[in-house]
Amino acid sequence: MTGIRDNHSCHAAAELHPMTAHLADLAAQVPTAQTPSAALAALAALEDACREAREWLVVDLVLNDGWSFAELGRALGVTRQAASKAYAAPVEQRMRHNLRSRDTALVVVACGGAKLDRPAPAADLYVGSYHQACRRAAERLGGRLVILSARYGLLMPHTVIAPYEQRMGQPGAVAVATLRAQARRLGLDTAGDVTVLGGREYADAASAVWPHARRPLDDARGIGPQMRALAELARTATTTVAPQPEGLAA
Repeated sequence: MTGIRDNHSCHAAAELHPMTAHLADLAAQVPTAQTPSAALAALAALEDACREAREWLVVDLVLNDGWSFAELGRALGVTRQAASKAYAAPVEQRMRHNLRSRDTALVVVACGGAKLDRPAPAADLYVGSYHQACRRAAERLGGRLVILSARYGLLMPHTVIAPYEQRMGQPGAVAVATLRAQARRLGLDTAGDVTVLGGREYADAASAVWPHARRPLDDARGIGPQMRALAELARTATTTVAPQPEGLAA
């Protein structure tokens, strides 16, 4: 069924609900499950992702395209009252979140190749000199710290993960759609002040989520120049990274 605003909104569908981009991947896991338990787990993950994507799309349509609850009700096959009861609170919550997050400073730091040989919080797992240099610069730049993992995506420093071998840009690396979904789930998608510390492939991935992000290492080609640029950032900035709220994980 075509809604009265569908022709107006469909051109922005990819931006309105990037979470839906990974639903096909989740759906593909159902028929490939090896056991009934794995199939049930895959179905549960798909159902959760569908509910989350539907809520985000509904909220985007109300706030970005001006849909009314009556229009939403017709599209969902429910009454206006039912649509309002189901989605009025998420709409109000997003409005408050958008107002707060515009002033949020965010520093996205690339993961590193050298890691501990055991599961650990992301803040402790990466032990290489390049990642540590990025972290020192991030601490001076200020803002909330997020680690961009080629395998796991956006990580809060306290998120415990297992060591892995994966580089951004290689097969199996985290997809942009997943990064966008994680940013929304973590409440970081509308951050107004974003800095990315990492190589070009990591900076490109972060810029797909935050097109306005600053990329201070872009002009430093190679590890040596980037290490010098990071050392200069660590010397010249003076603020500290904001504490990380508990309970957030990618």
